[in-house]
Amino acid sequence: MPLIRSTFASPWPTMLVVILLGLLAGGCSGGPGESEPETTGESVMVAPRAEGEAVAALSGLEAADEAAVGWQEDAGLYAVAAATPTLNAEGESPSWLYTYVSESAGAVASVTYSEAEGARLDPAQELPEADITYISDNLLPEPASLTDSTEAIEAAREVGSALEENPEAEASAGLDSFSGNGPEWIFATAQGEERIEERVPATTP
Repeated sequence: MPLIRSTFASPWPTMLVVILLGLLAGGCSGGPGESEPETTGESVMVAPRAEGEAVAALSGLEAADEAAVGWQEDAGLYAVAAATPTLNAEGESPSWLYTYVSESAGAVASVTYSEAEGARLDPAQELPEADITYISDNLLPEPASLTDSTEAIEAAREVGSALEENPEAEASAGLDSFSGNGPEWIFATAQGEERIEERVPATTP
């Protein structure tokens, strides 16, 4: 899988930051939408370093789906990411962020999930129609065809090895259909000043 080494400024991939802002399509893919979003609530902020039981990415998906459908019945999942840079060597994190798009609402919204607190719907953000259409055309496939983070990280050997050597290192993970050719996991961490990023296909054969 592709391995990227560079001077490391942050363990968070650009893709993950964009997810948190609800602007994944414009920020990562070069697609439409360079305008600023209109928010329908408070801005979504990166949470402080999470504590609690670490779980695989898809562990909270059912609860997140329920919260998203409660927001809008046509909500479709387009991105998953570790909510804080606390990914471990097994591909688990104490909290995960699931981001959805609703064509009827013309907005995106994220659900934060942890074993301790369950699913929490964060404020939605309105986006231009072109962005909503683009995101809606790039939804993630059904969960049954997705590789979970705990399996995908086995193929991200450089990141996994770095986290085994330094379990306290900050590390991130994100899943979307924009960053590569189809659904793809992106894992990133740091070794000193160097950033390590690996990409792993996210669909099962």
